[in-house]
Amino acid sequence: MMGFVTALVMAGATVVGLVILGVIFLLGIRLLRPGPNRPRGGDEEEARLLQEIHRSLTRLEERVETLETLVLDGKGGRQAGEDER
Repeated sequence: MMGFVTALVMAGATVVGLVILGVIFLLGIRLLRPGPNRPRGGDEEEARLLQEIHRSLTRLEERVETLETLVLDGKGGRQAGEDER
């Protein structure tokens, strides 16, 4: 009777071990094989953020151009007769 219980325990452990190895094998295949691209839900949010960044960069570019114009024209806030240091 003890041999029968031992055989059942060994068979059960073998089945559990095979299931665990199978799951690990399937997860490994899934990681290595490229799957279909899943649509991301944040596309609208990303588009809005990119548009906001573009607007901010456009305004920044305009400011830099204005500052360049002021500095190159000599109207950078210096009074007549001041030294350049």
